Amino acid sequence: MLRKAIKSFWDDRRGYVIALTLISMPLLLGFSLLIIDVGRTGNLHTDLQNAVDAMALAGARELDGRDDAIDRADAAIETLANSAAFGGGGAGMSLGSYITVAYDAGDDAASTVTVTYLKEIPASDDDPITGAMVATTASEASYARVVAKDQAMTTIFPLPVGFNRDTINVSAEAVAVYRASACDVTPIFICNPYEPAGNTSETLSEEAAEALHDNFAAGNLYGRQIELHSTSSSNPGPGNFGFLRTPLGNGASELAEALATGNPGTCYTQDNLDTETGAKAGPVEDGVNTRFGFYSSSFNKVNGDPRYRPAQNVRSAQAQSGNGNGSKACDSYSPVMVGDVVGDPSKALPLGYGATMTALGGGKVSTGNNWQYGTYWNVAQGTAAPSVSTILSNHSSYPAGGAGPTQPSAYDVYRYELANPALISHASANGETGTPTISNQCYSGPDLSDYTDPEYGDRREIFSAIVNCGYEASVGHLNGHKATRAVAFARMFLTKPAIKQSDERYLSLEMIDITGKGGRGTLDEFLREEAELVR
Repeated sequence: MLRKAIKSFWDDRRGYVIALTLISMPLLLGFSLLIIDVGRTGNLHTDLQNAVDAMALAGARELDGRDDAIDRADAAIETLANSAAFGGGGAGMSLGSYITVAYDAGDDAASTVTVTYLKEIPASDDDPITGAMVATTASEASYARVVAKDQAMTTIFPLPVGFNRDTINVSAEAVAVYRASACDVTPIFICNPYEPAGNTSETLSEEAAEALHDNFAAGNLYGRQIELHSTSSSNPGPGNFGFLRTPLGNGASELAEALATGNPGTCYTQDNLDTETGAKAGPVEDGVNTRFGFYSSSFNKVNGDPRYRPAQNVRSAQAQSGNGNGSKACDSYSPVMVGDVVGDPSKALPLGYGATMTALGGGKVSTGNNWQYGTYWNVAQGTAAPSVSTILSNHSSYPAGGAGPTQPSAYDVYRYELANPALISHASANGETGTPTISNQCYSGPDLSDYTDPEYGDRREIFSAIVNCGYEASVGHLNGHKATRAVAFARMFLTKPAIKQSDERYLSLEMIDITGKGGRGTLDEFLREEAELVR
């Protein structure tokens, strides 16, 4: 009987599910809590990652190489971090709570993130960032690195033995880089005048870029005349210039069109320039010279189009010739000269006249701000030259870090003349004035006074990329098929129209501003500054 009762009980399956449920319930509950904790951890990490991503991007956006770049980056990160709350985290079961990410550049203890600025990062994300990569100056800083300090999250499910049973630490890291593009700029690049001739070294290229910025910041480029000759990609270097590709087309006429209007139809990224190769002489200087009111060759029918209008002041020692109305003086640039020097003190002189020039690779550069300012003024205006302070009180392109100029630059004199219309209309000995001729083949479009607002720009200014041409050519980056890197963008003043001398074509320029370290900030309107997450 007992045996039968035991067998009956053993074979009875009623209540089986309830028994198994009671046995497995603690395990199921544990796994449920573990899944909740995993989800909470993931949410917290996502929110922290979003926070440091946003802060790194905000900081990198300010790393333009100027002396106050890191200060501005810190301020941008502080503003974002201390005004934004990010969901997730919290203690215990407070799943709806949030965390506030804090940053104070001067108080690490009060900050929930650590910020460092880097000059470079490893090629692979698997490689660690080392102390040697940390930037020591604002001009070096290209990357913003933001690391969230460990954020403690109280767990629901007890962790295994050997771990903290109460909290789990979550962190996140982001690195962003500064990128700059220049829009509506002249599709031209010039070779860095401080790059050693024949350079093939990346290290020397970096030193040349630093020298460019240092010398500009110190005022050593103020008023210096730079004579740049066109180059082939096979032998470029200091003293040369070349062209950038435009989406308008590949021919010389399309490039000349872009040079004439200053509208290439694209933006140029500083570390990803696409150069234009091939012989472009002829149409190119014709396009540039419409800015002075010269309409030759393919441009002789656009003199009524305001896109090709001359600058307000075009004094350039142009020979005055023609049939009495000066129309032939608008055909092409034919300056009065003494030997191979542009300008004649007995007739007319261009801005920048008489600078002592020395060889610069393929071109020339003046030994300093030593153009004959007094002589120019006497020939153009018939009086003694105004003092430096008088000229610079109207407009000064001298950088803030310099010791002060001994005489004004050609550009600042040009701006002073513009501010005093009687000076523009005063004639040199040969009859040339700064006022553009308006008749027949000369400019015949809408009145130039319609284009005096700053939004229209100055037609004697061009905006170019500056490239370490020797190094970029040595690695095959000037052949139009690979990305060329610019060390900066520059604002340049055309002291004279483009000159045709036998088979040579050259531009005479002053550098009046650059992007990055030492720059005066006047290029900001042309820059599209962005930041990009890189790790």
